[in-house]
Amino acid sequence: MKAIVTLIVLTFLTACSKDNETEKVAVFFDTAVEISLKDHSGIDMLNPNNQNAYRADEIKIYYLVNGEKQEIFDPNMDYPRNFLIYQNENEYRIRIFQNSVETEELPITYVEWNENETDTLQAEYDRTYNNQPRVQKVWFNGELKWDGQNGEKGFFTIIK
Repeated sequence: MKAIVTLIVLTFLTACSKDNETEKVAVFFDTAVEISLKDHSGIDMLNPNNQNAYRADEIKIYYLVNGEKQEIFDPNMDYPRNFLIYQNENEYRIRIFQNSVETEELPITYVEWNENETDTLQAEYDRTYNNQPRVQKVWFNGELKWDGQNGEKGFFTIIK
């Protein structure tokens, strides 16, 4: 037993190394925006208990890249369609990971809620830290809905 413990300890000690030549740099992408959707009566349109709610299995995200609309789906990701719906206190929210392509000044993300409804998000990014995007402003269907000057996380409510 002592030999096994010694072998395990030696394995951990030799596996650890210090590499002074390579500086580790954190990669920080902040492209997400959070949205609460209500109808004109104040009913939560993301609550799965609401029969008229938008269904996660119908929602699709598209990015506009070089003039071409591309559906986002990567089965290897935690959120393959670049969004998640979750409960925040007494309401449901959708967190959308927006288009952050560098070739566009205000990259466009399309949110297809179902076959009949699609909305547009545009974002302005700060790329001053390691050229990694950090969302600064968000427009919903052309209307400025969030301005990051107050330092809070990107969130707003939409009435549909």
